[in-house]
Amino acid sequence: MKRNLITGILTTLTLLFLVSVPSTYAQTTIEVTVPFNFVVGKAEMPAGTYTINRLSSSAIEIKGSTTKKSAVSIVWSEEASGSDSAAKLVFNRYGDSYFLSQVSRGSGAKVMRLPTSKLEQEQQIASTSGASGQKVVAARLQK
Repeated sequence: MKRNLITGILTTLTLLFLVSVPSTYAQTTIEVTVPFNFVVGKAEMPAGTYTINRLSSSAIEIKGSTTKKSAVSIVWSEEASGSDSAAKLVFNRYGDSYFLSQVSRGSGAKVMRLPTSKLEQEQQIASTSGASGQKVVAARLQK
């Protein structure tokens, strides 16, 4: 019982730390208009204009300007390829379903990758014979 309590407290403190750590990316917001419905983790997001803010080094918030929907996702950063010169979002597509996969600020900044959700994994398996691929949507940086 005491061990479960300590584990719960440590988990809560870790999550609070991840969300509260200031980030050098916090000054820059990405704005993007997504022309199709998409999924972030478990959240279904309608087509519309969104702002993306980095909450910490390992979390982002996707907030709808026109839709008033929002989602928070964990992310991990990795080096950008040489072709990442502009801000953009990359979506994985399976049939008519789109899943946010990565966010790039461009200009050589690190790429933020989102984890593959259980729903996306199910769509990957189901669409082995159907249309799949990636869709890139251009974004704008705001300061």
